[in-house]
Amino acid sequence: MNRRLLPVIVLSLSALALAGCGSNDDLEAYIKNSYNQPAQPPEPLPEPVKFEAMPFEPQTDRSPFALPKPENIVVQRSAKKDGDCLQPDTTRPKDLLEQYSLDNLSMRGTFKDANGQLWALINAGSSGGLEHQKVRVGNYLGLNNGKITAITPNAIEIEEYIGKGDGCYELKPTVLELAVSNSLN
Repeated sequence: MNRRLLPVIVLSLSALALAGCGSNDDLEAYIKNSYNQPAQPPEPLPEPVKFEAMPFEPQTDRSPFALPKPENIVVQRSAKKDGDCLQPDTTRPKDLLEQYSLDNLSMRGTFKDANGQLWALINAGSSGGLEHQKVRVGNYLGLNNGKITAITPNAIEIEEYIGKGDGCYELKPTVLELAVSNSLN
């Protein structure tokens, strides 16, 4: 019985498929209508920006092929006596990490030495290639005479001298937190 129904089912499906391939009057009418309408003009192009070349003075301008040098900050002394306002110690030798901004430094970990003193590991990363420079309480880092006041396993507490604009400074506490890496390197 199934063998008799199979040719009937195949023939009826073929007839239905051919019936679906009837006329495409709507589609043909839409295409003819589209061809009869005038083409829309393209949107005008935006006006090009006029390029103005800047003259280059080799005697006074920095070479475009040389890396920029850090700015020299001129400290204005106030008319007040040095004892009247807070000033950083400008006579002490600079530490190695004082040439980097705190934004470029990251704390990578801590360790204790034989005496039990806690040290921190600082990385200057891509800004200078210094890797794992060790610091302790009393060391300086950052561009604003930042002195390390405390080291914990998760952070370094720093006091920075921030200029007030009149030649005097104020101390600003800052925290450099332990950088946590998501990679398993």
